[in-house]
Amino acid sequence: MSSYKVFKHPVEGFEAVKSGFAWLAPFNPVWPLFRGLWMLFITYIFVILVLASVDALIYGLDDFIDISNANNLQWIFLIIQFVIFASPGFKGNEWTANNLQKKGYVFDCSIDAKNKTEALIVANKSIISKKIT
Repeated sequence: MSSYKVFKHPVEGFEAVKSGFAWLAPFNPVWPLFRGLWMLFITYIFVILVLASVDALIYGLDDFIDISNANNLQWIFLIIQFVIFASPGFKGNEWTANNLQKKGYVFDCSIDAKNKTEALIVANKSIISKKIT
């Protein structure tokens, strides 16, 4: 089971965001588009293009980093690239939650569930049971 943060909007209803690592985010550059994070997507693509340009300047178009003979600058640049490419995985769900709050959603509760759909069902059931009692 995973933990989900459930947000409520007065008109749109509930939305759930998984807590923890976003596994698809580091491996799929269009992942922010599916979450409505347009500016993050544009920024991420721009950063990828800048990194690719710097890579082309350092290694040329046909070469890759030679790990055994890399100098300190190449190691630092490689580490920076890994951090940039992994950051959507570590921060992606947090960015999604912040985007929902900007759209008027309010944090309602945290729920342990198998998936996002189950978290939303539990949240809706809790609202229905509160109305009945």
